[in-house]
Amino acid sequence: MGRCASFGMIMLVCLASSGCLFGGEMPSPPEVGGISVMTYDSAGKERQEVFAHPPQRVVAIWQNDVETVLALGAGGALVAAVGVPYTECLLPEYRDAYARIPLRQMEMPSVEELLMLRPDLILGWYSTFSDRVAKSTDFWQARGIHTYMPASSMGRKGKHTIAGECRYILDLGCILGKEARAEELVQKMREEIRYVQARTQGRARPRTLIIERMGNQFMSYGADTLAADILRHVNGEPLSYDRYIGFEQVVEANPNVVFLIVSENRYKEAEAIRQDFLEDPAFQDVRAVQEGRVYVLPLYLVYASATRTYDGIRAMAQGLYPDLYEGARR
Repeated sequence: MGRCASFGMIMLVCLASSGCLFGGEMPSPPEVGGISVMTYDSAGKERQEVFAHPPQRVVAIWQNDVETVLALGAGGALVAAVGVPYTECLLPEYRDAYARIPLRQMEMPSVEELLMLRPDLILGWYSTFSDRVAKSTDFWQARGIHTYMPASSMGRKGKHTIAGECRYILDLGCILGKEARAEELVQKMREEIRYVQARTQGRARPRTLIIERMGNQFMSYGADTLAADILRHVNGEPLSYDRYIGFEQVVEANPNVVFLIVSENRYKEAEAIRQDFLEDPAFQDVRAVQEGRVYVLPLYLVYASATRTYDGIRAMAQGLYPDLYEGARR
């Protein structure tokens, strides 16, 4: 079983050595007698999680965890899928498998309900493993239940990258005994970035603002966010500002392209949000508005996006270079 963790390390070496596509740290060597991956505890400290065998009863919390398990072909191990706003958020090819999961709901189950599911692994975000949500990692570890969280879910702690999402996919592939499929998913992202970079080489990099509306201001997705890392990989120039910016800063930035991020409670309002921005009198002198280059991206494509990072790559590349996918491109 230790060979599986070694496989994950080899794949990450390949990623780190394949030009400028991805970087990042390799996981620690496996412990003897089990599958070993690095994850975090509720205090945000790294710790090694060792699995004697692939989990058989998995609770996945939030869309990235649910969809990654499904994409890996391990949906049969899911006993609960929490946090998918509605089925249409999932890729069509995973919806039938999602419908077969015994418990599917947006709301977080109680701790008692989670215990009744008898999970051997709980996948969640950093925010999941707190006493006010679903108890700490120590709580579950004391009951013999594994936990795993992606580094990219840890808010503004550190830099979030495509490499981190790839590590997450490879880790889950190792944990669930789906290593080959995990590598396929990572390779698909790598190939897409190569395609974009090769066909945009030498072209002017569009100056791009990535923002999310928050009342009378915007939250800026700055240099250390996954969204900005995706943008850089598809030859865009992210405009980095303070965490929150006002209307005046949007106008002063005068970006070529604007990506508007929408959170799960507003996914169905995406087009209305875009139109409001385009029609706002405050932004009529902004180049992106004048040229109609304002695009909406659901949060699940650019934050803890896991397998959907591929779709984030394509969406951003197409917004930056509209001619890129014309013709027979997949």
